[in-house]
Amino acid sequence: MFEDSSIAASMRTYVVETAPVLAVLLDANLCVTDTNAQACQLLRGEAVGRPFAEQLVDFKQSVDLAALVRQEGVVHRLTLCTASGMPETLTFRFFPVEGGTLALGSLDFREQQNLRDEVLGLNRELNNLTRQLHQANAELRELNELKNRFIGMAAHDLRKPVGVIMTYSEFMLDEAGDRLDDEQRGFLRASLAAATGMKRLIDNFLDVSVIESGHLRLERSSAAAAELLADVLPLVRLIAARKKVELITEAGDDVRPLSVDRAKIQQVLVNLASNAIEHSKTGQRVWLTARTEGQGRVFSVRDEGPGIPPEEQKRLFAPFARAGTRKTAGERSVGLGLAIARLVVEAHGGRIWVESVPGSGSDFLFSLPV
Repeated sequence: MFEDSSIAASMRTYVVETAPVLAVLLDANLCVTDTNAQACQLLRGEAVGRPFAEQLVDFKQSVDLAALVRQEGVVHRLTLCTASGMPETLTFRFFPVEGGTLALGSLDFREQQNLRDEVLGLNRELNNLTRQLHQANAELRELNELKNRFIGMAAHDLRKPVGVIMTYSEFMLDEAGDRLDDEQRGFLRASLAAATGMKRLIDNFLDVSVIESGHLRLERSSAAAAELLADVLPLVRLIAARKKVELITEAGDDVRPLSVDRAKIQQVLVNLASNAIEHSKTGQRVWLTARTEGQGRVFSVRDEGPGIPPEEQKRLFAPFARAGTRKTAGERSVGLGLAIARLVVEAHGGRIWVESVPGSGSDFLFSLPV
């Protein structure tokens, strides 16, 4: 039946144009002289006129193509480097034809099945790992919520006794200070300073627990950049005066209001300004400025301190991260202030960053949309 000329012609046309089989004609030197459509799509580069061996993946140099060609009709498994760059294993048979050899290749179904089995196995493993990851994330969220509740409760309970210590220390210094000797006044001032630092730490823990629990609520109101900077000065002027650091403010002439939680932005600016003052030496200056940039405002707190190395800048706004530079008066910090500042600024739809060169001071900036 297949000897019928019309059937034979149809089969040749199918093999050449459509069949999912590689048909490659090789000359006596095993160079490619012609290919069918499937081979043209699969083979790498311009195969015609080049040795067929260049198409093979043969890392061990163990494939003797000339020997394989002489084994007429025998099945050989060969791996080709395809046009996509991915290796593909096919089963080949070689048949002698006038002037050379016909190489017929088809996909190795066993190799495909093995590959499918491997992919399915990897997919099952990935699904198991995904389920474990979801479970671990759920447990971590629960533990984080418990942590935040514990910190919030502990900090809330500590705030009152610390406040009492501060109140009585201030009262005794104001009312009975003239009846105390220098040593006794020093003890009270040390107690007041320690209690003040503890209150700041407690407030930071409460802020972190509230923000991380998702309960941060912004009480927005309209305020110009100049007003926000003016809010900060009374709160940091005394710290600056004690260290004889000059404060310079510049708000520009843009009076368009910002919609912000005024107390929260004040907290950010106070934190940045306090850090700048604490890293400054006597006689140095700290700039608090605001400028218009696009449709928003950029606030800047710049100092003349020691600067921050580039490797520390990347982690500076993470909780409990601290710069390696020491504060000039030995002030202590647990590294929560900048993390809180970042969370507050991001809650307003802005961003915060630092620009610093070691030895040339630091510039902490944050943007707020109008």
